[in-house]
Amino acid sequence: MVPKTERMELRLDAETIEQIDAWRGNQEDVPSRSEAVRRLIEEGLQVTQSRDFRPSQPEKLMTWMLAQIMRNQINERKEKRNNEFDLKDIDLIEQAIYGGHFWALDWEMTGVLHNHIDDRRRVSLVVDVMDMWTFIERAYEGYTQAEKDQIVADVGSWAKNPQFHGFDGNNEGEYCGIASFLVDKLNRFESFKGRSMNSHSPTVVRYGRMATVFEQIRPNLVGRELTVGEMTKLLKREVA
Repeated sequence: MVPKTERMELRLDAETIEQIDAWRGNQEDVPSRSEAVRRLIEEGLQVTQSRDFRPSQPEKLMTWMLAQIMRNQINERKEKRNNEFDLKDIDLIEQAIYGGHFWALDWEMTGVLHNHIDDRRRVSLVVDVMDMWTFIERAYEGYTQAEKDQIVADVGSWAKNPQFHGFDGNNEGEYCGIASFLVDKLNRFESFKGRSMNSHSPTVVRYGRMATVFEQIRPNLVGRELTVGEMTKLLKREVA
């Protein structure tokens, strides 16, 4: 049964029509303008919706040339220990290009070929939270024992030695990844160096509440640390 279609009227400028004519002229069957437009729409939708690695012809050539450069550099190495593994990756890339097996690269190089992009709003929240916890930990370390005891009395026993534990790796993986990248790759918030950044329990909502309060306090923290009252206010917000 022929699928039902719907007629659509489409107006295009002369330049676009010329581009369509040039494209269909390069096709083996030289489709009509209407068929060319339909195919181009289908291709555009597939590119938008597809998560597959589908390089263009120039991209294939550049990738192949880069693979050749890498192969030559590896062969010139004096250190041969890891050459076998590096050459295996290059062989895979070359064979995928030769045979059009780009799905294999999706399978084998998931750490490179993915569609994830960090949400800028989440990046901002992570930065605000880590900035806040930097102040909290630094201020707490400078308090007297009497002040620390007062915080525990006002907030609860869990407020003893408050620390930033990161985000839940299972349910807040993007936040966790952003925090790790900031510390380990960008060398920001170095006081958190060496921590896993995986809290193993959700923290985004709690830390978000605290950050909202800290946003009002932050402009006044010029040349001074958090007061005991401000610290208490922040820590109380974590549980309320």
